Amino acid sequence: MYYRLKSCYSMRGWKGMSWVLVKRPENYIETLKQDKFQVLMLCDGETELPGNLLDEELRDMLKQCEAEGIIEPCEKPCSLEPDQYYRFYANRFVMKVFWSITGRCNFRCRHCYMDAPEAKLGELSTEEALNLIDQMAECGVLRVDITGGEPLVRKDLWELVDRICSYKMVIGSFHTNGWLLNEKTLDAFEQRGLKPEISISFDGVGWHDWMRGITGAEEDALRALRLCHDRGFSTNVGMCIHRGNINSLPETVKALTKAGVSYLKTANIDETDLWRCHSDGNAMTRQEYTEAMIPYIRWYYDTGKPIEYLDIGGVAYLQRDKPGELRVSHYDGTEKCLDSYLCGAVRWSCYITPEGRLLPCMPMTACKEQERFPKVQEIGLKHGLDDSFYMQFVNGRVKDLLEVNQECASCEFRYKCGGGCRAAALLADHELMGCDRGKCMFWKNGYDEKIQKAMDEAVEKCIEN
Repeated sequence: MYYRLKSCYSMRGWKGMSWVLVKRPENYIETLKQDKFQVLMLCDGETELPGNLLDEELRDMLKQCEAEGIIEPCEKPCSLEPDQYYRFYANRFVMKVFWSITGRCNFRCRHCYMDAPEAKLGELSTEEALNLIDQMAECGVLRVDITGGEPLVRKDLWELVDRICSYKMVIGSFHTNGWLLNEKTLDAFEQRGLKPEISISFDGVGWHDWMRGITGAEEDALRALRLCHDRGFSTNVGMCIHRGNINSLPETVKALTKAGVSYLKTANIDETDLWRCHSDGNAMTRQEYTEAMIPYIRWYYDTGKPIEYLDIGGVAYLQRDKPGELRVSHYDGTEKCLDSYLCGAVRWSCYITPEGRLLPCMPMTACKEQERFPKVQEIGLKHGLDDSFYMQFVNGRVKDLLEVNQECASCEFRYKCGGGCRAAALLADHELMGCDRGKCMFWKNGYDEKIQKAMDEAVEKCIEN
């Protein structure tokens, strides 16, 4: 008897993560233990099994893999597809690349990280962009999330999408302001067998036009969201909170749910140079934002949980069918945190700017410190993901921060906070290893306890009623 991987599975490995099973087309991964990896490597459709190659323990694993639907028996030899055979990538595993394919935009947002109306970061040429996609494939990238600027302003967008698809990489999400999104856009995705989640910002009923600098942006964002919902594309919305729109959240939730949106995330606006110049007095400190958003925990429960998921950034994650969660990264308060990575999110993803710079995240585009990070077209993505300043950051630990930041090292909350977010520190202190002032405020004022108390009281009141 012969066994082969079912056609939807491929075997892969990366530096530091050698035994991985990938399920197509979603590109879900399963990190394998040695025995399962060993068995699946033999299920190539050409090796007779179980034969003398498997002991009793591995025979049991063979049966388990068949029961899980990973492999299938063959009466005669039947080789795998080329993509299914094991391939090892000599670089760090990256599940997702978040890629700004352009710095150009048709809006004039007051807070843009990259000053998109002026396109100060430009964009790669078609040839350079296609080459970057080729490099992603050579590094074993499984998912690409597309953003901008406004990605729909690139005339070669679908050429880039087709190159991504040719390597069986998934386009997981597509970030757009919605203005140019129409039936043809969604048709183009569907014709390629794609159904990415569409992410559209919406900054409050009565305030979205002001924030985005374009008359009619609010109406068109809601139109685009309704269209996506009607066509079966899932959507999510981000809402930038400021002093002007803070009271519009209930009306905004009502408008969004009517447009078929089930997930809304709010966020305080990072203090970019652009926002400092154009906020018109509406900028809020992190403490002002936190104080303003805590009452919405009670509102969410009192109004019958009007949206399925309300992610109050930096405060609480509320959902209809599960208890609320504190929405701030934190550690257990012991020295165990010292060996934790400075940034957990960057362990599985990376961000590439319109000019091809490899960064931990998009907010860092607003900081001069970004220039320390490499451009892919200069050193190559594989080198960037293996041996570069970027990798020095990715591998940085909390203890590395505390060694050079005496203010954090002497703080009583250092084992809970772990130094906070590096992008936030750059925006506040202009130092990669500086202090995240928002986290300082959060922990020193006991907001973890205040938020948990607000959630507990809201749930208790809901039960009473």
